[in-house]
Amino acid sequence: MVINDMKNCGYHQNRFKDNPEEELFALAWDNLNRTYHNDTIDYLMSDDNNTPTQATQKEREVAATVIQWLGSPCGKFFLEELGYVKR
Repeated sequence: MVINDMKNCGYHQNRFKDNPEEELFALAWDNLNRTYHNDTIDYLMSDDNNTPTQATQKEREVAATVIQWLGSPCGKFFLEELGYVKR
């Protein structure tokens, strides 16, 4: 499933059908940036972390791709190596 209305979408959305965890991570990231934290990526890309800047589309895509990757088997292994496990 490719999510066309995502503002913060990453690359490789074609993997969602075979790896639904990636889709969950991607949707959570997009939702976080759209609603709850009002563009977290803009704060992450700011020079002082207090004044949001307008993240570029490329910055949004790269961040979203990394977040999506955390839901992949490799990304989950990375998180597990740090002590994070799914409850």
